[in-house]
Formats: sequence, C-alpha cells, structure tokens
Amino acid sequence: MSHKITLLYAEDEVETRQNHLEYLKDRYDFDYIEANDGLEALALFKEHKPEIILTDITMPHMDGLTFIEHVREHSPHTKVVVMTAYDEREKLMKALGLDVVSYLLKPINRRKLSSAVDIALETLPPCDEEYICRIDKDTRWDEQQKGLFRFGEMVEMSQLEKRLLSLLCGYKTQEVSSQDIYYHVWQDLDSEFSMDSVRTLVKKLRKKMPEGAITNSYGGFYQLRS
Repeated sequence: MSHKITLLYAEDEVETRQNHLEYLKDRYDFDYIEANDGLEALALFKEHKPEIILTDITMPHMDGLTFIEHVREHSPHTKVVVMTAYDEREKLMKALGLDVVSYLLKPINRRKLSSAVDIALETLPPCDEEYICRIDKDTRWDEQQKGLFRFGEMVEMSQLEKRLLSLLCGYKTQEVSSQDIYYHVWQDLDSEFSMDSVRTLVKKLRKKMPEGAITNSYGGFYQLRS
C-alpha cells in the first residue's frame, strides 16, 4: 500500500476496546480511530474513510448492523469485521449479507482478531495512484472504477459524463477541442458534430465538480484545472 491504512474500532465497552487496540497497535502500523456507538462511528467513517472497520453489533444509539448498512451505501470496498457476545443466527446471516470479512464471538481470542484483520488487509482493493486523477483535495476520478468521488462518496453520473471526465483527465495538462470531445464521448463518427451538445454536457458535469474545475477557452476548448 502506498498510504497508511486507517482502522475504525466501534465498541461501547471502553475497556474491551482499549485492550484490543493496544494489541493491534503492537502488530499493525495503522491510523486508529475509536467510536463509542454506531452514530459516532458513522460520523467518523464519513470524515476519515477508513479502509477497515471493527464493530460491535450491540451498541447504543445505532446498532452495528445498521451502521454497516450505512457504510455499504457509500463504500462497497471497506472491509468490516463484526463482533458480538451472542451467537445469533439471524444477525449472522444479515452480517454476511452485508459482505463482512469475519464474524467474531466474544470474548474474542487475540489470534482470531489478528487473523480477521489479516484477511481484511489481504482482500483490500489495490490503491494504484496511476489510475487516480485528483481534481482537488476532496475530489478524484478513479479510472479503474469509472467513478467520480467527492468527500469519499461516489457521485451519480451518466455514461456520457463519465466518458467526458475520463477524457479530460487523460489530457489534464492539455486543452481538448469540442470536436474531439464530441467524437470521443458520443462515439459515433457518422453523426454530425454538435457544439451545443458538448456545451450542454460540460455544463452538466460542472455541476457535479468543484467550482472552476473545468476551464474553457475561445474556440470551444476545455481543460481540467491543474
């Protein structure tokens, strides 16, 4: 990994959480974040975008499964390990449906805990900067996922908008003509070039981007702000 992994630990039993974190900190060079309940965990998840989450199921204000459901709305790739004091089949099946990597019963054996974290690490998707186009500190285009992310959340986009942004990212240091945009994005060499179609598409994409991210110059040329 080219960056430091962040792990969020959500557990309302402070002593249990601190004991487990003390053990994990001796084994893994992560950034660690702690939450006392599901609501706090969700707020910290949105702020820090951790790659790995350890969460208890039974917590005040918001239970662990509801917390994971919210996480999955924003991130299908975050690795989640759930912990519970009860062997409840219904909750186990629900957790598995939320794509958790492991389900640990309390009291948790430290070897099983580290094994679960190891699995989470091994199954993390690669973070290859070669495929990332950074637009500003909170916004990036991921060429592998074909997705625009703002503040850690994927922005809903049309296929035409995705093709346009992919093109602009590919030529980030250069201006791209409206004609090149038209034939690359619409992918129809037999159709008649339409400057208005390009302007309309750029306008739609700008609404989903940071202000001033797409610049234009006389003659219908566009470029991502560097």
